[in-house]
Amino acid sequence: MTNMQLIVFNLEEQHYGVEIDYVNGINKVKDFKIIKIPNCPDYIEGMINLRGKVIPLYNLRKRFFNQDSICQDNEILIVFMRNTLVGLIVDEVFDIIKLEEEDIESAVNLFTNVDGRFIDSIGKKDDNMIIILDVKSILSLVEQQVPPDSLEE
Repeated sequence: MTNMQLIVFNLEEQHYGVEIDYVNGINKVKDFKIIKIPNCPDYIEGMINLRGKVIPLYNLRKRFFNQDSICQDNEILIVFMRNTLVGLIVDEVFDIIKLEEEDIESAVNLFTNVDGRFIDSIGKKDDNMIIILDVKSILSLVEQQVPPDSLEE
């Protein structure tokens, strides 16, 4: 592992991080009209129009914890996933940090009975632990392999 710069956000009172290289922007939910998409997984909140681009929104509360609440103060982290822009709805984006190699631990051996497929590693900053997400794994295998236009039945 090497040094890493992260965008850090809260989700269910826990700290999560995404490598800054994946991040395209940060927006407020209240700034957009969310259009619902019929017959899609429940963790896909809908889609927004961001500067002329259609961006699907993934509700990380639903994706990780099966909880359904979002509010106007939630933020949308726009990230690149598999050459596509996707919005991740989070509670609050609150910091940009840099972690040294010795502050990052691989998550491979940490989770044996837990579904850790979304977790890349664990970062330590002061007294806080940050769950560093593997952005590519947030999309399901089907969503990764099938272009959205061909999902119609």
